[in-house]
Amino acid sequence: MIRPLERLARLLKRVPWLLPATSFAAGWLGFVMVQRGADLARLIAMLALLGWPWLLVEPWVRRRLEKRKAHMGNFVVNFVSQSLQQEMLFFSLPLLIGATQRDAGQIAFTGLVGAAALVSTIDPLYERYVATRAARRLLFHAYCSWIAALVVLPMVLLLPLERALPISLAATAAWLVLTLPLSLYSLRSSRGKVAWVGGVILVPLLLWVLRGQVPAAGFTVTEARITQSIEDLTPGMPVRTLVPGDLERGVIAFAAIRAPAGLAQEVVFEWRHNGERERIVEQIHGGVAGGGFRTYSRKQRFPEDVVGLWIVDVLTPQGQLLKRLRFRVVDTWNTI
Repeated sequence: MIRPLERLARLLKRVPWLLPATSFAAGWLGFVMVQRGADLARLIAMLALLGWPWLLVEPWVRRRLEKRKAHMGNFVVNFVSQSLQQEMLFFSLPLLIGATQRDAGQIAFTGLVGAAALVSTIDPLYERYVATRAARRLLFHAYCSWIAALVVLPMVLLLPLERALPISLAATAAWLVLTLPLSLYSLRSSRGKVAWVGGVILVPLLLWVLRGQVPAAGFTVTEARITQSIEDLTPGMPVRTLVPGDLERGVIAFAAIRAPAGLAQEVVFEWRHNGERERIVEQIHGGVAGGGFRTYSRKQRFPEDVVGLWIVDVLTPQGQLLKRLRFRVVDTWNTI
């Protein structure tokens, strides 16, 4: 078992780009399959969850191997962990990129995933900042597995995003608690141990609070517009500027959304103006051929003060942005 791993490790050292490039290509293939509504995307996505079983057993495998041959035990476990981390991160990255909107939070989140993917491929950085301490190794592996779960659970288990996110976060947090003794043992100072315990508790809570900044991987809005007419789910001409009199016809926010085949998912149209919000919930279904599942929200009741910028966000139930639409209402006396 060890000798084949040694040969594989030597191969990857000669061509270090091979595994990340293969995983990245598989991620784009999974993204394309999702866009086409193909069930093959589910099979491709299952590969990204290979790290979960290893995540559960890695600390104990390491300890058993170290008892037999310390140096070789570290080599085998570090090699397998680093390879799986690369596979999970580079597979997930294209699906996250495809879902990232022009939103600072989502761009930052995807950028952090990209940075972690680079760290996993640069051996000097990985060995210095990740592999040297058990606490860092366990945290980094937990992060990689969480990212993969966010992307894969809706595609493989057909879990709606509002269930996939808390389940993946709770599972990762529970595993960090179970491995807490190993992490604390690797930390030298009491201050570091206290900070680690606090981080295990607070970081999952912080991620939950910031869940709206996570891109909805696997979901793509192929078409969206503000209009005032729709027939057979085909929207009319887009509008950007209206006068108060136009609102008597109502305003429609239309979106065509591609999602993993077989998935039923709620989406929220949130209308915002001058600090006021109105949320309208619709349901979409994945795997629809063509441009995706077509849905819309029609607003016919407006407040007295309608002048100004209106924003319609298409969101998941937990606040992940899928698309942002805008239109402006101007006074009739102004030049449009």
